[in-house]
Amino acid sequence: MDAKVDYRHPLPVRLWHWLNALAIVVLLLTGLLLFDIHPRLYWGDDGHVGMPAFFSIAAADRNSPVLQTELQIGSHRWDVSGLLGLAVDDGFGAKDFLVVPAPADWDFGATRGWHFLFAWVLVIGSLLYVIYLFTSGRLAARWWPKRGEMSWRSVAHEFWQHLRLRRAHGEAARQYNLFQKLSYLMVIFVLIPVLLLSGLTMSNSVTTEFPSLFLLFGGRQSARSVHFFAAMLLLAFILVHVFQVFVAGFFGLMRSMITGRYIVEREDAP
Repeated sequence: MDAKVDYRHPLPVRLWHWLNALAIVVLLLTGLLLFDIHPRLYWGDDGHVGMPAFFSIAAADRNSPVLQTELQIGSHRWDVSGLLGLAVDDGFGAKDFLVVPAPADWDFGATRGWHFLFAWVLVIGSLLYVIYLFTSGRLAARWWPKRGEMSWRSVAHEFWQHLRLRRAHGEAARQYNLFQKLSYLMVIFVLIPVLLLSGLTMSNSVTTEFPSLFLLFGGRQSARSVHFFAAMLLLAFILVHVFQVFVAGFFGLMRSMITGRYIVEREDAP
């Protein structure tokens, strides 16, 4: 067995990866802080305190010495005390309920501004990367599943390899596996566009010019709900992605995403 250096990630890929990582971290943090304002989700165009929500994280009594937090999805409810939610003094003799802790100098307007700024960083960066994928041929060469990969036998084998946390070696390590390809395609061509369009639907200035966005999502509150769950799917992708990086070899993959070069251990046939 010997090693071969593979130029795996060209400069545009590395730039997009790290810019994307920064944008998503800021968006998730600011998004959760904005969700603190009203941690309830509705469907349709209207949603406010007193209306039934299909998803909520709330405290029965935020002034209670022991905070009881409840997660509600549809008609199902779970006690998540100690896992989600906290109460903080609002400065006027009462307490506000927060899903996630906020900094002492937290400001809604500034948080919303940062959220919009990095949303455009994500969108513009992703648009440029999509153009690069098509013009460079990388989409067809590296991302698009081959016919043989879509067979039931191949899918079952790949799934079994993932369950056993088996690392790819040799030539297999030089290519993305089927689940990587499908997840990357889903993120760049489905999740990010859905996040963009649902986010724009919550903007009064945008929907004034493009009211058809309400028809696309079924209302402003529906867009907010779609936006939240799309963000949670993106977070789930990131957590799985980071876990897989450790499984496949953290230092080797990090080096490849910084320098572009990936060391492939090549197995010679006997």
